[in-house]
Amino acid sequence: MGVLEKTILGGNQREILGLALATLKSWSLSAASICRVLRLTTSELEDAMHRSSDIDGLYRVTLEQVERSRLVLELSIVINATFENPTNRNKFVDWPNPIFGGRTPLDILENDDAVALRRAVHQLGSQSRWPW
Repeated sequence: MGVLEKTILGGNQREILGLALATLKSWSLSAASICRVLRLTTSELEDAMHRSSDIDGLYRVTLEQVERSRLVLELSIVINATFENPTNRNKFVDWPNPIFGGRTPLDILENDDAVALRRAVHQLGSQSRWPW
């Protein structure tokens, strides 16, 4: 079990959010896009990016933010299991996908609720090398 899997299962809320932020940044998402994906305000994003995981921030991480962060991490695991090429791993979220009705994974991340996100991650995972 890797760091992502361990964090998803047992990490604290700040660790989960921090790893999700790092993942979204590795996909070259803008700050505005990261805020939409994780349902953060600009000030919450700034706070989360400038504090270590062991220090309480100025705000409380919501359950929705934790759930969406976990889904980002699960999607990252699926993407990493599906693609060996780092470029494909980092750009996958920008590619329209027939699994998602021609939408991009980023569009789903930014605009759909957690139930739809979970369904999308599961659909993609069922077609990858990642064991569910």
